[in-house]
Amino acid sequence: MKPILHPSLVNDPLGDPGLFVQFLYEKRAFLFDLGDLSPLTNADLLKVTHVFVSHTHIDHFIGFDRFLRIVFGRDKTITLYGPENFIANVEGKLAGFTWNLVDRYEESLTLEVVEVRPDRLRRATFRAIEKFQRSDERDEPFDGGVILDEPALSVSAAILEHRVPCLGFALKEKFHVNINKDGLTSMQLEPGEWLNRLKQNIYEGASDETSVQVPVTVNGTQETQEFALGTLKEKLVTITEGQKIAYVTDTVYTPENVPRIVELVREADLLFCESPFIAEEEDRALERRHLTTRQAGLLAREAGVKQLQTFHYSKRHSHQTDLLVREAQETFRGE
Repeated sequence: MKPILHPSLVNDPLGDPGLFVQFLYEKRAFLFDLGDLSPLTNADLLKVTHVFVSHTHIDHFIGFDRFLRIVFGRDKTITLYGPENFIANVEGKLAGFTWNLVDRYEESLTLEVVEVRPDRLRRATFRAIEKFQRSDERDEPFDGGVILDEPALSVSAAILEHRVPCLGFALKEKFHVNINKDGLTSMQLEPGEWLNRLKQNIYEGASDETSVQVPVTVNGTQETQEFALGTLKEKLVTITEGQKIAYVTDTVYTPENVPRIVELVREADLLFCESPFIAEEEDRALERRHLTTRQAGLLAREAGVKQLQTFHYSKRHSHQTDLLVREAQETFRGE
């Protein structure tokens, strides 16, 4: 079965942290952290609908300007999530530019900015047409860790400690809709955008009697026919468990943080976890509020994740990245 979510680190493990997650068959992507974005193309960034920022240290937030430059002038809404004080951080970035001509743009960018606090989500809106002035502030419940809930997926966050609040994230596909290509052939159906609509109906729980418009080829001529959703599900669809991808960076191995991380990343298919320091540097990691290779491996093993990928290596270890990888993987495997 082809996975729908395709994650990749923005930079190599010695570079700024960041995770780019593309959606198969969709012109859509999620971005975790806004560090150095130079490896991503403009086309990549234009796919991004949601940005999840762990915290606003410079190596996690310096790319905001590049991202804004690419999406500015587009008639779209982008949602950004971050820790407490994130709204003020974004507002400060926007205030650094002059917006006296934005009312002449026919297309206007809107930024929805969400602050994840212990007891609530705090939202604010910044519209280009309004010179990015803060507006529409409101509070929403923050229950169970879920900060984004869509029919097909959810994103959860845990508030971790890095001497400032720092967010860890988990992206979970609720279930995976697989299309049987042999079924398409036997029914003489052409693949296309209608398959995304079919999946959306399934994710939204539409009844089996729902009518689905499908392009078909009859005697070399394409026409549209109606099929019941139940028929298409029976002949074309296999439903399997969805993917889970977790992202944890810039936090410390303490009795308070460990259970939060483990609960967030539990049974993830793939955990991206920082490990700046080698196993023997626990004291240094504690002082700097970061993880060691061994600690990353322990967290992944306790949470029962399927695959661990470490990143955010300290440049002091640029000559021994193989050691960073080996220590984390050996601990993860229990060796």
